[in-house]
Amino acid sequence: MGSANIKWATEQRFQYLEQRAFWHGSLNRSDLIEKFGISVPQASKDLASYQRMHPSNLSYDASKKQYSPTKDFTPFFASNDADEYLSTHSDAARKSGKTSLSTKLPLPVRTVSTNAIQPVIESIYRAASVEIQYQSMNPLKPAPSWRRITPHAFGNDGLRWHVRAFCHEDLKFKDFIASRVLDARDIGDAGEPASSDTNWIGTIDVQLIPNPELSKSQQAVIASEYGMKNGSLTITVRKAMLYYFNKRLRLDVASELDKSQETPLIVSNRDEFDSALMEAMK
Repeated sequence: MGSANIKWATEQRFQYLEQRAFWHGSLNRSDLIEKFGISVPQASKDLASYQRMHPSNLSYDASKKQYSPTKDFTPFFASNDADEYLSTHSDAARKSGKTSLSTKLPLPVRTVSTNAIQPVIESIYRAASVEIQYQSMNPLKPAPSWRRITPHAFGNDGLRWHVRAFCHEDLKFKDFIASRVLDARDIGDAGEPASSDTNWIGTIDVQLIPNPELSKSQQAVIASEYGMKNGSLTITVRKAMLYYFNKRLRLDVASELDKSQETPLIVSNRDEFDSALMEAMK
């Protein structure tokens, strides 16, 4: 998208121009003026320049003094992805305090200590180990304790960050929730390298299909929602992330707790999935 011959600021205005025209159905000079704080002549210049570049995209209604997308409208600077628009619109409205046509469920945010996590990140780039003060939720470890780890990556399950690392105490690769790292110190010699973390390197192709207990029409909608091909969706997941994948999609409890309409997706290669999950959790 965009053009190498157009200045970045102009490209941003063209991007907004296309988004506004496509999603709202109309655009005028005041929209650009209000959004970017530019002058009337500049807004007129932008619209004229865009029209010269892509004359088939917008039509002008002199009586309403506004531009509308034509039936042949094709974005060159913006995306016409609905999810992207709704997410962006929601975030912008939340930050400005204004109401909007879309919103996201507010969730509590886990705070990660900058001072505690910086040495962890540094040790990753130095291929070294580091001591962390970690608060485990293990009932046998009610107080924070120091342990040495050799971290090599960060993972996110959609709600929280965790550190993937070799634990020098347990002598295996584990996940440490980043917000529970209270302090860090003493960068030193590395333990096992990332290349030994077979569950991080190894992946499994999870095959998802619509729940067969749904009606044919309902299954068709689920297949369309998730962009399935031939009624199936394959997602490649690191084995080390499979536990979180299982939890986020409620695949671990859905069959026992949820009704079929609350469980739109099931794993078709369940035996392979369960085997990989057990291996990763050892």
